[in-house]
Amino acid sequence: MSNFAKIVIIILLVLSFFFIKEKWGRQINDFISSTSSITNFEMPKFEFPKIKKDKEEKVKKPTEIVKPEEKETVYVYFLALDSDSNGIYKKVQREVPAGENKLEYAIKELLKGPNLVEKSTGAYSEIPKTTQLINIKQNGNKIIINFNSDFQYGGGTDSIYSRMMQLIKTSLANTKNKKIYLYLDGKQANILGGEGIMVTQPLSEKSLEI
Repeated sequence: MSNFAKIVIIILLVLSFFFIKEKWGRQINDFISSTSSITNFEMPKFEFPKIKKDKEEKVKKPTEIVKPEEKETVYVYFLALDSDSNGIYKKVQREVPAGENKLEYAIKELLKGPNLVEKSTGAYSEIPKTTQLINIKQNGNKIIINFNSDFQYGGGTDSIYSRMMQLIKTSLANTKNKKIYLYLDGKQANILGGEGIMVTQPLSEKSLEI
């Protein structure tokens, strides 16, 4: 290629450059400036809608605590010796099974006598082992405890006195505002044993006093 041709090509390229710059330069500058503004673009703030609480909130009821059912107990009186070897009445406690009558259960436990643990502490009973409870009847304010006649036999006056006080204390401890009577073989026991111990009824702590 000759030098003249090369010069012509260079001139054409220069003219083309200026033409392009003149025609498209402004648009290119506008594009560059518009893209630079993107860096300052701020996203619009968006807030989640607040959930309105109900004006009337349900009040939670406190959890109800179920208390264990309290079991009934009765008191039974046996005999023992204190530190000075004097006779005393020893009160022990028994738990009443469900459905049992308190007084009847107490009397049955009295006739059984002290258990092994109570015996180990010196407790004993003067009620004959052959004594049986025939029945217990209640008529209004009156309660009749009916034993077989073995209750009054065996031992002397002191023994009969002690067994009567065991019965009286046990009966009164497990009843309220009731009049209690002792019957033997279906008859009211006003005299006990061969010694003829007088018994004042209804039963009380003073029933054996003359």
